[in-house]
Amino acid sequence: MSLLEKSSYWDSFYSARKKGAPAYPSQFAAFVINELSEVDGVIEFGCGNGRDSEFFAANGFELLALDASTEAIALCRSRSAHACARYVHSTAGNARDAIEGFLEGKRKVAVYARFFLHAIDEVEAAALLDLLGLLLPAGSLVFFEYRTVNDADQDKTFGTDHYRRYLEHASALASIERAGFRIVYQIEGHGLAKFRDEDAKVGRCVAQKN
Repeated sequence: MSLLEKSSYWDSFYSARKKGAPAYPSQFAAFVINELSEVDGVIEFGCGNGRDSEFFAANGFELLALDASTEAIALCRSRSAHACARYVHSTAGNARDAIEGFLEGKRKVAVYARFFLHAIDEVEAAALLDLLGLLLPAGSLVFFEYRTVNDADQDKTFGTDHYRRYLEHASALASIERAGFRIVYQIEGHGLAKFRDEDAKVGRCVAQKN
């Protein structure tokens, strides 16, 4: 699936499901919020409808939220109630200027990406990790949650008609480390991203910039 096809799918998804997609924060966001006491801001990749972005902003964190879907960003902007949240239409590969602007004056930030690494291809993911390794201040944190290869055959609440790249958990962790990060927490399992009748097998990790 091409980048244009991916964007078109998500534009249609967020246009059609403005009321159907969950608006409350995810389990992953509830986990991450406890780890953010010393950061100066949060950058979210693949913010979708803003369910987690708004949660972070509501708790006082300056936020840069990015998504490649124009419909998703329009939806977030229409719903946002927080002046500290900025929503930007951008792919991860074109986000360098926005990230550099957000980082000005900040000593330590957090990067948050839930169900994003498996939504981009291997080349895009490697480029993103390299960019984060280059730009983030030392001590910054990254939080990733993604579907693993053991989830491939499970039923999906939102179907299988869009791009998913199921990750091998150990390989994903190794890629993050190669980009200049130290894994400080990791787990793979069920019960971490349950939604309705679906209990995805996911990998979750926290890593710190060296």
